[in-house]
Amino acid sequence: MSAAPTAYTGSLGREDGRDSDSWYTPASYLEAGRRTLRRFDLDPFSSATANAVVQAERFLTVEDDAFVTDWSGPAVWMNPPYSRGLCAQAADRFVQQYEAGAFKRGIVLTNNATDTSWFNTLLESASAVCFTDHRIAFVSPDGKAVSGNTRGQAFFLYESDGRAKTLERFRDNFAPFGAILEVSR
Repeated sequence: MSAAPTAYTGSLGREDGRDSDSWYTPASYLEAGRRTLRRFDLDPFSSATANAVVQAERFLTVEDDAFVTDWSGPAVWMNPPYSRGLCAQAADRFVQQYEAGAFKRGIVLTNNATDTSWFNTLLESASAVCFTDHRIAFVSPDGKAVSGNTRGQAFFLYESDGRAKTLERFRDNFAPFGAILEVSR
């Protein structure tokens, strides 16, 4: 199976031609997310190219500015940008929109940086988390798998309605990728 470019996290562009925010999620993880949430209504850090595979009803580009645009729709997929401290801002925005009721269900893919404040911000509102037992080979904008990822990843599940059924689907769909832990508060 070829790696299709998916889950673009929003390019800020750089003069040296490198773009640390252009990391696409491999299709197998997106398929697991769609089976869990049933669909993606919003991908807040995306592009038209990425959305061809993400298949969100609506996506926000850098120009749309997910940090100020309201998020709406029952289910959100988020793979946040990482450059210039944007991951922390994206985590804060996700949780703020979730707690405000802009959406009912969501999945966030991040590095498993348990020592960061943004990771703990995400964890505090999550229903469950999957810690991968491997490092994801993300896909570059040219469609090639990128080796050399130095961190493991985590998928956070958010569910405010029908928690038991969505949690069961999350376990079924993400267990092949690693350990699933339910978050208790």
